[in-house]
Amino acid sequence: MSAKHNDIQQNRVIDGLKAIGQGMATVFSHYFRPPITLEYPEVMPDLSTRFHGRLCLLSKSDGTDLCVGCQACARVCPCTDLIQIEMHRDVNKKPVIDMFTIDMGRCIFCGNCTEVCPVDCIKMLPDFELADYSREALVLDKKDLTLSGEDSDHWRLVHGMEPLVQ
Repeated sequence: MSAKHNDIQQNRVIDGLKAIGQGMATVFSHYFRPPITLEYPEVMPDLSTRFHGRLCLLSKSDGTDLCVGCQACARVCPCTDLIQIEMHRDVNKKPVIDMFTIDMGRCIFCGNCTEVCPVDCIKMLPDFELADYSREALVLDKKDLTLSGEDSDHWRLVHGMEPLVQ
């Protein structure tokens, strides 16, 4: 072995020890910090009020439909055919929603539908546990989406809106 080869091996050993020392310094610097991760699902995260979770339909205070069936939410959705709405008008020319479905398995939670709604009917809840065993179960219909009148009033109150809607 030449002296040059021994110098190269000594430098590699020193570089390796420096790297181990830097790694251990990083480990010890994090050792006394409080943990950042949560023990989910035992500890639920604090979500922002702006969190985009499961979609819902608010209803009027008496529990009747607030949606007017304008389909603005379906038109603005970047995921084609995600929101399906069928409606007709009754004898008093009031809109009656026959079908309202949202495929939550395809939703990208962009919130465009909530921003464009002219009557503030479609909103996003802080629900994020949407997993299911089949894709069909992720297609929510009007019954699954609609909050009761009382729940809708509570949602409006929490989010700074007028709680009673007639």
